[in-house]
Amino acid sequence: MLPNQPALLDETDRKLYTLLALRELGGCTHTQLLYFMFENDIMSYFDLALALHELVDEGQLVRTNHPLDYLYAPTSAGLETLSFFINRLPHSKVVLICDRAPAWKQRFQREKQYAAKVTQNASGEYVVQLNLVEGNVARLSIDLPVPEHAMAERMARRWPECAGKVYQQLLKALCEENE
Repeated sequence: MLPNQPALLDETDRKLYTLLALRELGGCTHTQLLYFMFENDIMSYFDLALALHELVDEGQLVRTNHPLDYLYAPTSAGLETLSFFINRLPHSKVVLICDRAPAWKQRFQREKQYAAKVTQNASGEYVVQLNLVEGNVARLSIDLPVPEHAMAERMARRWPECAGKVYQQLLKALCEENE
């Protein structure tokens, strides 16, 4: 059985919720924003997809490239629109978004800095794509082929805690003089 989806919202509400969430969370990928919205029972996948598309087209959001995926962030026009119409949203939902966003923001920043993704290539081999990102620049990108999906997922999960050590070891090995 699928979890209950939040009720579909009208156009204005879905845009305002999206602008508010992005104001509080900072730049996010579609997937990150979806997790936040769905887990907090704010909006459905369909409402979010529509809102992102509409807000980008209207210049209320900007979509930028990032090694993890595209990031969405409100423009000054989007923040101005939000400030004019935020009182249209139920106060309880505004408080919920503002209260829960800091923990999610911290998680999302970590995900953006230590991006890890598992894919499967044409030959059936799993590939762990690991990135160490500063700002919007990948400082280190590694694609590691592995034979098993479980191993690939474990490596992707451990990347955030090991990325710094891997980077230091790589620099040390590459910068050492042979004696």
